[in-house]
Amino acid sequence: MRICHVNLAGGFSGGERQTVNLIRELAGRQHQQTLVARPGSRLFDELAGLPGLEFRSCKHFLLGHNAGAWDLIHCHDGKAVYWAYLERRLRKTPYLITRRVDNPLGKGRFTRAAYTAASRVVCLSNAIARSVLARVASATIAVIPSSFSGFEAVPADVSAIRQRFAGKRLVGQVGRLLEHKGYQVTIAAAQQLAANYPDVMFVFLGEGPDEDWLKQQAGNACNVCFVGHQNNVGSWLAALEVFVFPSLHEGLGSTVLDAMQHGVPVIGARAGGIPDLIEQGETGLLVAPGDASDLARAIAGLLDSQLSREALSDNATAQLEAFSPSTIAGRYQDLYTAICTV
Repeated sequence: MRICHVNLAGGFSGGERQTVNLIRELAGRQHQQTLVARPGSRLFDELAGLPGLEFRSCKHFLLGHNAGAWDLIHCHDGKAVYWAYLERRLRKTPYLITRRVDNPLGKGRFTRAAYTAASRVVCLSNAIARSVLARVASATIAVIPSSFSGFEAVPADVSAIRQRFAGKRLVGQVGRLLEHKGYQVTIAAAQQLAANYPDVMFVFLGEGPDEDWLKQQAGNACNVCFVGHQNNVGSWLAALEVFVFPSLHEGLGSTVLDAMQHGVPVIGARAGGIPDLIEQGETGLLVAPGDASDLARAIAGLLDSQLSREALSDNATAQLEAFSPSTIAGRYQDLYTAICTV
């Protein structure tokens, strides 16, 4: 099968990581793949040398339509949707969309037309599916979650991280430093726990436009540490006692799966698609979005009970095969086949 993947995002975050995961998995399944991305995109570096993959640069969804002989186009970001819609008009090539966010679709006619013409709109969660159908009731929906990324934990790196914070138990959060990710909620919870849990350090991995504001929220708190972007995310996850993900809204939250893969118990907000990944009290804990006191209580409960941490971790690990890159790629491959044989 000849598959064209389009991701015209300007940066590199969770959606781009999932694009990489899928293309890598499909490469071993005898598909011819093309990746269309912005000039200089990190996607090109991440996938350099992958067998059977052709690269094309494109600055804008109106450009790059001079050639193409694909069986199917897979849109991985919002701008890619319009690129594929134009290809559909030009060459009748079918396309599917992966929708990763749960915020409402735009109301414009171009957006409605592009989502209506898609052979499938793949939503990462049920929350995203409801959001899409609220705008485009005729959209043909499938729900396929993200995969975990398989970030490696290097024992020497894990030891070095723990030595850096010697005598501390680490509670962590990973992702772009954005208000909707709820870092400010974690900061408030850390401030509530500081007196009774002096051996706990909250570490934040990531960069983003709200970094200065979040550091102002933290003030001079001695139990909060911003460690910036880290290439060895797996080692940082493996060094944690508890992982928190208190987003105010979230399409799914694949970082939750990455933490689970490293045996770290997870506390997430009851928001967006996060409950699709966490079964309350079984594979993790869910707290009220924006409620720092609820989050603080949940963190304290896990810190106080090794048995609870181990039980949640074991149960979460048992479900992970459903979220492996191989399983998710297989579900997409089945969908590709169904679309192309209509």
